[in-house]
Amino acid sequence: MIRGARFALLASAVLTLACQEPPQPLLGEWVSVGSARPAMTYIFEADGRSTWVLDLPQGPDTVVIDYRVDYTTTPIHLDVGPWSTGPIAGRTLFGIVELLGPDRFRVDFEPGDPDTGAMERPGEFSSQTVTFVRMRN
Repeated sequence: MIRGARFALLASAVLTLACQEPPQPLLGEWVSVGSARPAMTYIFEADGRSTWVLDLPQGPDTVVIDYRVDYTTTPIHLDVGPWSTGPIAGRTLFGIVELLGPDRFRVDFEPGDPDTGAMERPGEFSSQTVTFVRMRN
């Protein structure tokens, strides 16, 4: 009887975990570290919207923009856009992400045109890679 109860409890726990949403480690607020200039802040929301803040000399430039992330790929794929303003207007940043722990990741992006299917996702991390640390969940 006790053995059956233990099995039922274990089976219930497994089903509960299987039905939960998959973890989304990038959610929250992140700030660039190292030599990345201008300094950047990403805020990833669960609804697929993000806020990108560039710390420019004349003051912060803030853009709210869609993002998509695919945690099933290695490296993780992160797409931000399409952008409506600035030097990459009409384009999307196609990126690769490596989680460096629960509170640190690095990302490398290349711009592409999502309407024509022209994507230039980096094949590996380069000198343009930027590292971010978590400020808050």
